[in-house]
Amino acid sequence: MTYPFKFTSFGEPTLTFGRGREWGPLAAREVHATPGRYPGSVMADHRVIFYLTPAVPTDCECEGVGQRRIGAPHDFDLVPGGASGFWEDHAPCDMISIRLAPTLLASTAEALSIPTDRADLAPRIGARDPLVEHVVRALMAELAAPEPAGRIYADSLAVALTTRLLQSFGAANATGRQTLSKPQARRLVEFIEANLEAELTLEQIAAVAGISVPHLTTLFRRTMGQSVHAYVMERRVHRARSLLLERNRSIAEVALETGFAHQSHLARWMRRLLGVTPSDILRR
Repeated sequence: MTYPFKFTSFGEPTLTFGRGREWGPLAAREVHATPGRYPGSVMADHRVIFYLTPAVPTDCECEGVGQRRIGAPHDFDLVPGGASGFWEDHAPCDMISIRLAPTLLASTAEALSIPTDRADLAPRIGARDPLVEHVVRALMAELAAPEPAGRIYADSLAVALTTRLLQSFGAANATGRQTLSKPQARRLVEFIEANLEAELTLEQIAAVAGISVPHLTTLFRRTMGQSVHAYVMERRVHRARSLLLERNRSIAEVALETGFAHQSHLARWMRRLLGVTPSDILRR
């Protein structure tokens, strides 16, 4: 493809790092790049570079896969762990860098019954995918939030992103339409109800059902009609409403007893799910 302007080389480029957060095997960080050529550092982690700035002329290459293009928002480059290459931006560019530990990819592939020789990611330049975009936008919201979400939410995003990358940018194919058995669903519901005040993790919940985390996230949604995180937050809100109606605890006490970080956190979720605040319930 040809463009109506010339690609120009620049001087020494500079990367500036903004807000960043890490959740175990998943990390996200804001990055600003000035124009110039950057050698692609070889890292053990797999990386997704998600572009935010429109109309940036870019030259890039990863393991022999190269492209000269006009970058668009929501494009992303997939750089597998151990891969090398370069990129050259011809205008200032903002992006989100997502890093996934090899252990996360390996455990997800094993849980999805993907053979070891088909569990690798292939380099991709200028890719687009609606689910990848959705997960990255959720991570961007977490970077901007004053307080990080619970680990269970970050784990859900990590598994969703890794599963999508393996299925769409690796050699794997999606599995069938299995659902949770009735005993599994009952055990999960009972465990969540008994531990609403705790910092639940997907590993804990998956262990109760006797399945892997990737299978849990898929089968739970198929069985319950919503994600694990959405179900837990819904149950916490309804438990908080019941406690508030007893009128023998403060809003702050109810928030802590139902797993919320503070009363504002409870109010936010209660307004979202019930359309009222804790104060509204007490007034009624």
